[in-house]
Amino acid sequence: MATQCKLYTNVRQPVSPNAWTVIRFDTALRNDDGMWFDDSMGRESACIRPDRDGDFIWTYLVKFDSITVPDGDEAERQFNVRFVRDPYSNPDNTGESDGDDTVGQDLRNGTWLFRGRAGQPVAIEVRHTHTAPVDVIHAQFSATTWDY
Repeated sequence: MATQCKLYTNVRQPVSPNAWTVIRFDTALRNDDGMWFDDSMGRESACIRPDRDGDFIWTYLVKFDSITVPDGDEAERQFNVRFVRDPYSNPDNTGESDGDDTVGQDLRNGTWLFRGRAGQPVAIEVRHTHTAPVDVIHAQFSATTWDY
């Protein structure tokens, strides 16, 4: 049987241009072994903390709100998402992905396999290169292991 933590949010979270921003969560759809601590959208709500070492499959889904590009502005716009270990003390990122702006909302999903360490927090960070803040309007984040 798998051990899993699945986080979910529909709370709008503004992301400033060119600034990596940790996404916070308000709901745990599954929280085996207490890997998530609900602190009302505070800093800790962003993190999954495995209680034991193990090989994990980490996944995310992030939806950015649609943007308005000024007439004549042809600058390239990118939306990035990555996993980050120890996001608040000693950030170590991995599994970054990016994509160009598309018509309407921008949806990013990804999967990355890496070792989870007991007590080490893992979060997801996002950024973009638009000229104005863009809201993340939905996000999901999960960790699954079969090691325990």
